[in-house]
Amino acid sequence: MTTMTDDRAEVFSRPAARFDGDGNIEVRASAALGCRRALWYAATGYEPTNPPSDDSLTAMEAGNALEPVVVRAMERAGWKVDAPDPRNPKQVAVSVGPNMLVTGHPDGTARLPLTGDEAPPQIFLFEGEPEMPAYGDPMVVEIKTRGPEAFKRWQTLGAERSHPAAVAQAAFYTLGEFGDLRETVIATMDTGNRTWDYERIPAERLDKALQDACAWLGELGAHHVKNGPDPDALPERDFSSSSWQCRSCPFLAVCLPGLAEEDGIDETTETEGKEVTDEEARDAVAAYAEAQESIREPEKAKRAALDTLKTWMRRQGDSKATVGDRTVTLVSSTRYSVNHRRLNEALDPETRAEIVTESESEYVRVS
Repeated sequence: MTTMTDDRAEVFSRPAARFDGDGNIEVRASAALGCRRALWYAATGYEPTNPPSDDSLTAMEAGNALEPVVVRAMERAGWKVDAPDPRNPKQVAVSVGPNMLVTGHPDGTARLPLTGDEAPPQIFLFEGEPEMPAYGDPMVVEIKTRGPEAFKRWQTLGAERSHPAAVAQAAFYTLGEFGDLRETVIATMDTGNRTWDYERIPAERLDKALQDACAWLGELGAHHVKNGPDPDALPERDFSSSSWQCRSCPFLAVCLPGLAEEDGIDETTETEGKEVTDEEARDAVAAYAEAQESIREPEKAKRAALDTLKTWMRRQGDSKATVGDRTVTLVSSTRYSVNHRRLNEALDPETRAEIVTESESEYVRVS
């Protein structure tokens, strides 16, 4: 496995995979864990049959636009970030076997401020010289933007479980940037609440992510050796037709024409009991809205009354009092929380999976 770097103005609109002038397959680092049939479609020049929707493109552009915001947030938190010139981003390339390259544009490198015993002793040439902050070694920073649910899932489970493709991407960038594997950081913004957090991935776990990604892509390289750049020699699909990878694939129609009919998927909504008509659904929404409106003012009044009583109880200095024929109690409660960032740094994904589990539920939200 070798690495090389090149500066070029070409940015992020290139396909997920393509053949370069030397006949190598060039795969985008962000697509390294993608479906290998979809990568083959892209590399052999198939036209996308299901291009991203306008909403998807808007979300993608918004995510790109927010990356500098995350960089500035990191700098305010004490990080030293070296972000690339957006007009001339640095490309890195990692050779995976004899006929494949993984390429991409890192979001930058970052150094974490050292504190306490981590920082080396300061040497001052002049009395009264201000202390200069000490920083750790540079590491690749991969910046992501997620919706509120995906952000919470990432914080809770860790990137290796929630978004393994992002870890593989950071692994390729690290090897391409430094020529070796070292700790990396994934910084993520919640696009709903405009909050951000970060996760550090140790070098040994980054190495595992890299090896897994290379094994995944190695089979595509072997397919190329056997078949050459034949657009009709398709690899097997890697994901089921019901997966989000298939549903969002730009080559869905050519890969699975008539998807619903082929797989016997019932696209109609299942109901419990009798069938619900469209008119009944509209009536239900109207009834819900009316009920919500009817409780809004009473709830507002109740909150205001409780705030008044809380202020009065604190001034009284009592935790319980009788007001009229009612007993008013000032209740204290303790909340416990888990620092998932520290947990994810300390434990490997397999151990975390035994401790932090996830389950799915279904509910209706009207907005």
